[in-house]
Amino acid sequence: MSYKVTRDQDSCPSITLTDEPPYVHALVAAPSAREPELNTDNWLVMAFAVWSTPDNLAIQTALDVARRFSGKLNLGLRPFDDTEELGAWCPGLEYCGQSPLWVLLHDGEICMKRSGFFAVDELAGVIGDACDRFSNRQIIEKPA
Repeated sequence: MSYKVTRDQDSCPSITLTDEPPYVHALVAAPSAREPELNTDNWLVMAFAVWSTPDNLAIQTALDVARRFSGKLNLGLRPFDDTEELGAWCPGLEYCGQSPLWVLLHDGEICMKRSGFFAVDELAGVIGDACDRFSNRQIIEKPA
């Protein structure tokens, strides 16, 4: 299980995943609109600055957190170069000067927005707390 952040011949960033579970998805950089699959089920989208070494290292945190939820949470990894790229897939998402950005979606509705670095247990707790606030909608259960 691994990942690699690269750039294509047009210098567009991308992430390649190897041997990751089916609930982990590499999302394209700078999409013109949100992908339809993000409007169904539970998603944690991590938007990371490709030029930031700490952001790239935080991808492992995202992968570890997704494993904690045992497939009840899809993980989307979205590279970005410029914060202007964020609005097309998540209108209203504002960059506060800190990345990576973490967005929890339930059937396309934003349930949580955070930024910065987290330990695995801390991020799993933040997600669990967000789910508790929306528990009447049966988002996901906290991991054991």
